[in-house]
Amino acid sequence: MNKKVSVILPAYNEEKNIEKSVKLFKSQKYQPMEVIVVVNNTTDRTYEIAQACADRVLNFPGKIGVSAARNEGVKVAQGEVLVFSDVDSSISDGGIERIVEITEGNTIGTLFGKGDNNSLKGKLLFFLKNCIHGSGIYHGVIDGVFFCHREVFSKTGGFNKAKKIAEFQDFIKRARLVGAKYKIPRGCYAVTSLRRYEEKGYLKTLLFWLGWKIASLFKKEKEMSEEYFGTEDITKR
Repeated sequence: MNKKVSVILPAYNEEKNIEKSVKLFKSQKYQPMEVIVVVNNTTDRTYEIAQACADRVLNFPGKIGVSAARNEGVKVAQGEVLVFSDVDSSISDGGIERIVEITEGNTIGTLFGKGDNNSLKGKLLFFLKNCIHGSGIYHGVIDGVFFCHREVFSKTGGFNKAKKIAEFQDFIKRARLVGAKYKIPRGCYAVTSLRRYEEKGYLKTLLFWLGWKIASLFKKEKEMSEEYFGTEDITKR
């Protein structure tokens, strides 16, 4: 019997994108699979739109944060394999099958990434990210998509609700302490919207993440994150 997959999408004010995101995941041919949307502190029609296309929708009017939203999604998920994605990311055709093929009880992982357009800056950005993660020198999430077996999630206790940024890296660190193996399947990609890179600037984004890594060594990542994203944006996460 195929392992059931639960795709969990946290969403804050994503009325323009949530339907497209859900339909892209549901277009994957793999079964059994469910798509769960967790609406967090939204002030637009994200909840109503998600209800019409997702398999299950949770709605939290208060500010529970993105990490808590993912944890809430897992509470109702029926899948053995858990896939977490941002709304502006999707998975290339056949990607769910590749994830399932390599996922055992001790598996965590991400996908190689590529942008949703052919801009040279986007290609260079993802070439750099893919090289860094593929080399094995850094274990993180390349862009927006992360997966793990439910057993690993249970052993770690889920995502740290206090984390507003780099919550995946925190999860991965704790998961590896309980014996999880980090994997990146070949032959599929996380396809990510480049809108945020274009809004913030590619160079500024790259310099932020390099600086954030250094700041984290001195426990100053919160201050740097608020400076880059803005205090209000960080709070919404």
